[in-house]
Amino acid sequence: MTDRWTLIEMLTLAARGLGKIDTSGLRGASLVSTDEITAMAGTLAAFGLVPIPPGAPTPAQLIITKEGDRA
Repeated sequence: MTDRWTLIEMLTLAARGLGKIDTSGLRGASLVSTDEITAMAGTLAAFGLVPIPPGAPTPAQLIITKEGDRA
């Protein structure tokens, strides 16, 4: 488990992981660290993506646009 990050640290880790994938495709995906993957997931959640547990149906709305509202 990772230590708690600041928002900037989380976004930076996520962006570095994304940069690996963006520049090297599938090879870059294999180079992404678990911290970068965790930061990517946290970033997606922070931007409002609704998590779907394994086996659960896909909700009609996948993005929360503001607190208590889903798009």
